[in-house]
Amino acid sequence: MKAKDLAKKLGVSPATISLVLNNKPGISDTLRKSLLRQIQDLGYGQMLCESCREGAAPGQQPAPKAPEPYGGGCACKSIAYLIYHEHDYLEDMNDPYNFFSGVLEGIEAEAWEHDYCLIMLHAGRYKKATVEEQLRRAGNVVGVIVHPCTLNEQMAETARALPVPCVFMDAYTDSTWQPPSVCISNSQGMHRAVEHLKSLGHRRIGYVSSGWRSNLNLERHRCFIEAMKELDLKFDPGDLFVGGDEFRPTGSGLAEAFKAGGAAPTALICEGDLQAIKAIRTLQQMGLRVPEDVSVVGFDDSPVCTSVEPAITTIRNSPQLMGRQCVLMLENLLRLKDLGEEPWLRYELPANLVLRSSTGPAPGDK
Repeated sequence: MKAKDLAKKLGVSPATISLVLNNKPGISDTLRKSLLRQIQDLGYGQMLCESCREGAAPGQQPAPKAPEPYGGGCACKSIAYLIYHEHDYLEDMNDPYNFFSGVLEGIEAEAWEHDYCLIMLHAGRYKKATVEEQLRRAGNVVGVIVHPCTLNEQMAETARALPVPCVFMDAYTDSTWQPPSVCISNSQGMHRAVEHLKSLGHRRIGYVSSGWRSNLNLERHRCFIEAMKELDLKFDPGDLFVGGDEFRPTGSGLAEAFKAGGAAPTALICEGDLQAIKAIRTLQQMGLRVPEDVSVVGFDDSPVCTSVEPAITTIRNSPQLMGRQCVLMLENLLRLKDLGEEPWLRYELPANLVLRSSTGPAPGDK
């Protein structure tokens, strides 16, 4: 509605309405108050200037508002991403896979969709504050996503004692305690890798381990052995090669292992993509060709797979999807908690084979 139409409706002049709408002096306080009340009652309060809405005296600007606290002082529900480690530094957060940055991206995206804030906490040897103390300080935390470097009984006790549900990311354990978790299907991934090599005629398949005995790495090794059995292939313990620290993709450990083992298998499945890079470089240094002499399969489909020659056939997982599913599992746990249920949920992400040029027919089958 225009000001002149409002003036006509209220039975006053357009000039009077203009003084009222713009909070200008020139009319009595009684008339002003009467017109302001009528304008509000008619539902045209949006036509009033900010000074009128803030109740400032005619001709005066409204008092400045006090600055709001960071975040607007809202009681936004939060999800905590808890990094749990036992050292003064976190090796796998600096990994060249960019895996955990992808997980965080997925968590943040899904948290945003569900109107959660995301905060990051650390717990471990160097931090004196307990997890409970950090959660109290953080505010309205309704759930925790735990990134464990090692899954131990201390961590289990901490998680079970928290008043909010926890979801563990990429957690594998053979104990009776099975925490709610979102994991990659290592079983599916290893089965597809072995099946692919078998279809190319490979019968002697070796395994390359970093030697780091984390729950995840032990799980992958176990799944490889099971896949070999399921596909009627025999695994020779002498074909297990330990390449050393996977976060240093150079070194002589793998070469020494190959030499000690005699003739190399016709194919290698590696614990991770960096171990695959080490294997390829070592084979090439020994005068062996990839994939003509030895095929190599990695795991995780990290960006490095396409930056080497030959490009690495590998098992793909999605860190962003893992992050999103962690948030969705927390949502399910919160709903089930309201129903009085406390289930142990586990969600396995699919593991798909990505074919590149590091695998080929077994020697003699070409």
